[in-house]
Amino acid sequence: MINWKEINHFSAEEFSEDPTHLAEPELIISLDQFRSVINKRIFPSPVKGALARIGGSPASQHYIGNSLRQPVRKTTAVDIFCEGIPLENYQTLLSLNLFNGVGIYLDTTGPDGLPWIMFHVDIRPLGFNKQFPLIWFTKKTQNKNQYFYPQNQPTNWNLFNDSRLSCVKQFGTSLSSTIDQNHIRRSSHLGKNPLL
Repeated sequence: MINWKEINHFSAEEFSEDPTHLAEPELIISLDQFRSVINKRIFPSPVKGALARIGGSPASQHYIGNSLRQPVRKTTAVDIFCEGIPLENYQTLLSLNLFNGVGIYLDTTGPDGLPWIMFHVDIRPLGFNKQFPLIWFTKKTQNKNQYFYPQNQPTNWNLFNDSRLSCVKQFGTSLSSTIDQNHIRRSSHLGKNPLL
């Protein structure tokens, strides 16, 4: 059971489904710890199924079974929008070892109705290996999500060059200026083959 008195940055009402009943407590605790580290607002996606999904693939970390009232398991995943520079938030997600699955969705709408980068984070039992989470990028092609796994296909690392990863995003403002690409290279230390 989630003890909401110990969660500093979120309330149950912020999530698209009831996390008290449907989410693993470790997921919400990890999300709260991540929020403390980046010191920027995080918005759980309001889209239905962004926390817990009924039906669909049992392999999904969002999957809870076929009923909200009687879930067969609790969700281990949540989709979120973070203020700040997405690439910096992504690096922090990978370095904290709080999540074993981290996905980047490049074609999503944020809390202000404008394009934002969305992160999927989950606490699956095992990531890519014991030391590193499974990571992926998702882009829409002909209105269908296409998934890219750079750990399995190194040419997919070029998705880090997407300019949307270097835009400052803040809710309530229209900040979307791209920062200096040299700053990205210096701050990310990713080079041509990031994280390999």
